[in-house]
Amino acid sequence: MRDYTAMTGHASTPTAILLLVAAFLLVISSAPLTLAAEIEPDRPELTESAKLVPAGAVQLEAGVAFSRERRAGLAPEKTFEAEADLRIGVSRDIELNLGWAPLVRVRGPEDDTGIGDATLGIRYRFVEAIEDEPWPPHLAMKVFAKLPVADEPRGTGRPDFGVLFLASFELPHEFELEVNVGAAAIGQTRPNGYLAQAIATASLSRDLAPSLLGFLELLFNSRNERAGREQLAVNVGLVYRLTRTLAIDAGIQTSLVGQGPDYVVRTGLSVLWR
Repeated sequence: MRDYTAMTGHASTPTAILLLVAAFLLVISSAPLTLAAEIEPDRPELTESAKLVPAGAVQLEAGVAFSRERRAGLAPEKTFEAEADLRIGVSRDIELNLGWAPLVRVRGPEDDTGIGDATLGIRYRFVEAIEDEPWPPHLAMKVFAKLPVADEPRGTGRPDFGVLFLASFELPHEFELEVNVGAAAIGQTRPNGYLAQAIATASLSRDLAPSLLGFLELLFNSRNERAGREQLAVNVGLVYRLTRTLAIDAGIQTSLVGQGPDYVVRTGLSVLWR
């Protein structure tokens, strides 16, 4: 499961963000523009695809995230997080997902450094689209559970679980729309129990040049704490496919309405092994 609310990772300074973006653009400008359109990573989007990793293949999607969040009466919380998601093609219509944050560093009202939470998920595709045909779309379902490896403030200390329905649509003019709708049970500690959370995301993407994809994403979730608020956020970014099995990415997210990070900057790479 991906955390749509407070994000893992914080840009410690605006200078760090500028250096990150500049390095990404430098790699893009120096790499040859050859067509390499096989690898299709989910990151740095949070919307998950109904297109699965091929059977027998393994795809690693790894990176770092920086974020900053202000709350009334408290010092801003800044977070750096390393993140890794392993996608394993079990069969043509089943994919296993393993996610983990091997390092989380939090600075703010509470300071802490250590490992983050782990997640387990499985996607089942029940409708497979026909290539170059607008209908039907790819349709899939994902069930997931978060294992509370990390304590507060690096995690909640409680397990979460839920289900998402995934859809991937081919649109005119080479646009693609991916939509997630679902619900989760978020573990609470004060008081103990679970809070129901609604999740809805949509990502519109298109190739801007050979091997270069851009996306615009909207993210909504209801509160993840009893005293919290709903959040609406926007996420934009680029994915550059260096080869048919290797891609790099960068994205930036900011909250539009409700409680959430002022910004989240992500960058990383994805590798596909047959």
